[in-house]
Amino acid sequence: MFAVTNFATLPLKAFVRPAPLLLAVAALLLAGSPAAQTLNKAFSPTTIADGGTTTLTFTVTNPAGSPAVANVGFVDTLPSGLRVANPAAVGGTCANAAAATTATAGTSTITTINLQVPAGASSCTVTVNVTNATGQVNPSCAGNPAAFTNDAANVVVTNVTNGVTPSCISMPVPSPIPMLDEWALTLLAMLIAFATLRQLRS
Repeated sequence: MFAVTNFATLPLKAFVRPAPLLLAVAALLLAGSPAAQTLNKAFSPTTIADGGTTTLTFTVTNPAGSPAVANVGFVDTLPSGLRVANPAAVGGTCANAAAATTATAGTSTITTINLQVPAGASSCTVTVNVTNATGQVNPSCAGNPAAFTNDAANVVVTNVTNGVTPSCISMPVPSPIPMLDEWALTLLAMLIAFATLRQLRS
C-alpha cells in the first residue's frame, strides 16, 4: 500500500525554498544604501584664549556622478566644555547654509535641516562660531579630552554619511603673575622709603 500525505497539514516552508542569493539581495534592499554624501567637521583655529572664538566648519562632500540633493540634515551636540558663541555668525558656502541652520548663542546644539548640496564632484560648508563654556578651560588637547573634543558620536545625521573625525579646542592657561609675600612687600616699602629719604637729604 502507498501512504497518503495530507498536503493541507504541511507548513508553507515545505513548498517555498527561496535561494540564498535571493535572500541576500532582499536583505540589501531592505537595509538600503548608505548616502553618497559625506559629512565632516573641524575647528579653526584649534587654540583660542579663554572666552575667545573659533569657527566650527561642517563640510558636506558629494562625489563625482552624484546628483544635487536638498535633504541633508544633521544635529551636532557640542561637548560639555563648549557653547555656540555670541554672535553665532551662521554661514557657509552651501546655497541655503544660514537658512537651513539653527544655532542659538549660549546653547550647545547646532541643527541643520534640508541642506542643499550641489551635484558632484563638489563640497560645501556650514559654519558656526563656537567658544568655551564660562569657567571651563582646556590647557591641552593631548588625549582628546571629552569636554572639548567634537567627534562622530556628537552628531546625528540624515541623508548623509557620518565621516566626522575628532576635533579639539584648547585654551592655554596664562602663567600666573608672581606675587610678593608680606615680608617682601614690607622690605620693598622700607627700601623705597630709605631711598626717598636719602634723596631728600642730598
